[in-house]
Amino acid sequence: MEGLLFSESDQIGDFALAVDFYELTMAAAYYYSSLNEKDMKKRGVFEMFIRRLPANRSYIVAAGLEQVLYFLMKMKFNDKQISYLKSHEAFRYVDRDFFEYLKKFRFTGTVWAVPEGTILFPNEPIIRIEAPMIDAQIVETYILSVINFQSLIATKASRLVNAANRKPIVEFGSRRSHGPQAGLLAARAAYIGGCTGTSNTLAGYKLGIPVFGTMAHSFVMSCKREEDAFSQFSRIFPTGYLLVDTYDTIAAVKKILGLGIDPHGIRLDSGNLLQLSTESRRLLDNAGHSQTKIMATGDLNENVIGNLIDMHAPIDSFGVGTDLSTSRDDPVMGGVYKLVAVKQYPASGIRKSSVYNKIIYKIKTSPGKQTYPGPKQIIRIIRNDKIKRDILALEEEGNNLKDGVPLLVKMIDKGKLACYMPSLAEIQKYHIQQLKLLPKIYKKLEFVSFPVEFGKKDQDDNSSI
Repeated sequence: MEGLLFSESDQIGDFALAVDFYELTMAAAYYYSSLNEKDMKKRGVFEMFIRRLPANRSYIVAAGLEQVLYFLMKMKFNDKQISYLKSHEAFRYVDRDFFEYLKKFRFTGTVWAVPEGTILFPNEPIIRIEAPMIDAQIVETYILSVINFQSLIATKASRLVNAANRKPIVEFGSRRSHGPQAGLLAARAAYIGGCTGTSNTLAGYKLGIPVFGTMAHSFVMSCKREEDAFSQFSRIFPTGYLLVDTYDTIAAVKKILGLGIDPHGIRLDSGNLLQLSTESRRLLDNAGHSQTKIMATGDLNENVIGNLIDMHAPIDSFGVGTDLSTSRDDPVMGGVYKLVAVKQYPASGIRKSSVYNKIIYKIKTSPGKQTYPGPKQIIRIIRNDKIKRDILALEEEGNNLKDGVPLLVKMIDKGKLACYMPSLAEIQKYHIQQLKLLPKIYKKLEFVSFPVEFGKKDQDDNSSI
C-alpha cells in the first residue's frame, strides 16, 4: 500500500492528531457514556457522500481510498500526543482512564467503499464505516479531507480528458497546488482521472506515475541567443520538447528548422494557440518534420481545450496546471460524513435478547441538510454496455437485488485489510472502463442530472423527510 505518501514517522505518529478537536472531546464523552451502559454495546454506522456536485459536473470520481485505508489500519496515539491532550484546558476534568484507552486505541471497525475510480452521483455513499462509536467518529476529518480533495481533482482530470477527446493530458500543477503534499496527492488523483502523467518528480518516484518535463523560459533567456538554447537542449535531450514562445513563437520554429534540428516536440505556452499551432504545424510539415509533436500549455482548462479540439487545432497533447491541481472553477468538494444507524448488541456475558440486538436508523432533519437513514448499498443497472440508472437501497434490500451490480465492497473487516489493493495503473484503467459505461450526455461540460432512484424499502423509511 502507498499509505500517506509521507515519512513513516508521520504515517503512524502525528497523523493520529489530524482530526478536528471536537472528535476527541466526543470520544471522551462516548467513552464515559459506554461505562454507564454495562449491559450493552453500540456500534455506529457512518456514511460519506456528496450532497451536491461541484459546478457543471454531472458525476464525481471516487479517489483517495488507499490513503484512508492505510490511515485506519495504522492510526495510534503516542505518549507525546497524549501528554499534549492531557495538558489542554478542555480535558482538565477527564480522568486518566480515558487517556489509557487512547494509548491502546486501534481502529477495529469494518469498512465498505466503492473502488477508486468509480463514477458516482449525489447521495451515493463513497465509504461506509461500521465500528464502535469512538472508532467511527474519530476518523471523520481525515476521511473527509483525503477523499474530498482527491475526488475533486480526479473529477476535474476526468472532465479534461473528456474534453481532450483522447489526446493526452499531463498534470503540470504542483507549483500552484496548496503545498507540496497537496501537489503529490493531486498528481495521484489526476492520474486516476485519466491523465497521462505529471510534472511532479516525487509522484514518479513514490507512485510510479510517468513524469514529463520540457524546458522553461529561463533556460532560453540564460543563453546568448535563442538558437543556442535550442541546440544545447536538443543535444542533451533529443526526445525533449523545445519551448518556442519566449520571444516570437513562429520565428523560433523557423530558427529550429534553420539549425537542422529534428525536434521531437515543441511546446506552445501563450498566444493564440489555434493560429500558432496551425502555422507551426505547416512549417514543420513543409520541412519534413511531420512526426514532431506539438504540446500546448498556459492557463488551460476543459473549456479552452474543448474549443481547440472542436476547431481541429493540430495540438497533440496538453499540459494543465493551476486549473487541474486546484480545480480552480470550483475548488471544493462538499462531501459529508453522517451517522445513519446505531447497532445495539449485548455486552459479553449478557444473555442474548432481542432487546439488545437491533439496529436503530438515524436521520438528520436540519433544513437543507437532511440525510437518508440506514446503511445503504448502491446497485448499478447496466443495459447495452451503458449505465442506465443507480438504485440507492438499504443494505438488506440491496443485497437481495439481483438485477444490478453492487458498488460498495468490504475493504476492511474488524480492522484488517479484506480486499485486493490495485496498483495506480489498474485504478486508472478501471476509471477509463467506467467512462466507457457512462452515456455520452453525462460527459458534457454542462450539468446533466443522472437518475438515482431509491429502493422501495428506503422510500418507505424516508417518507417523513
